[in-house]
Amino acid sequence: MSEGNGTTEKVVICEFAWPLLVAFFEVDLYRILLELVAHILLVVVMLAVVRKSWGMDDQRSGQHALYSAVGLFWCVGEALLVCHSWWLGDLTTKERLSLLHMALGMMALWLGLVGVFSKSLAKSRILEPHFNSKHGLCGLLGFLLIGGSLVSGLVLVYISDLALHLTHRLISMTAFIFLGCSQWFAFNLGFARREWSSWKIRWLKIGTLGATISVASYELLCLARDVVHLLPREWFTAIRLKHKDGLMLD
Repeated sequence: MSEGNGTTEKVVICEFAWPLLVAFFEVDLYRILLELVAHILLVVVMLAVVRKSWGMDDQRSGQHALYSAVGLFWCVGEALLVCHSWWLGDLTTKERLSLLHMALGMMALWLGLVGVFSKSLAKSRILEPHFNSKHGLCGLLGFLLIGGSLVSGLVLVYISDLALHLTHRLISMTAFIFLGCSQWFAFNLGFARREWSSWKIRWLKIGTLGATISVASYELLCLARDVVHLLPREWFTAIRLKHKDGLMLD
């Protein structure tokens, strides 16, 4: 109790009920920082690869690196980020963000298809085995998952289903993790060793790892927040979880 101006005011004290969880989902600072870091790292790594591979032929893996970095790394990462962007959401509508998400996904699949098959054809001509390295296997798995993500996304245009929506988001996030690993392993191969010094490769690998973690963490954070918001309100009432203004959910 506290006294002020001759009146007695009640002091509302929030009970200890998942305080870290409440702060985690109600404070947007984590989302803002993650999105900014993810955008910057995606662009830096993509531009570094494009700058080196531009104009090269597939005998030096130039076209494969170019299309894969733009399509299977940058486009996929940006497609995950734009859906829940904290700044784009204020500039445009949710429907336009969904269209941008779809456009980036289709562009990623098309550019990735060109990159994967250009390298496969180049290796087939010289009878060199392919998809037998960590880089190739992770890239192939990520590419196939992106195909599955695109199919599920197109189905969601006509059928609104919660389980399918969650599956689509989990497939997309898993696909990007595999593609980020493929990009990281690519810096161990001959193309990277020919074109960059060892310290530049080290920083590119750090940037790729940071981009992969930040994009995946951003999507996981948004997914977890959406799942929490979908939970029945009775659950929060039962555990006496309260709003930041001190009022209990009812």
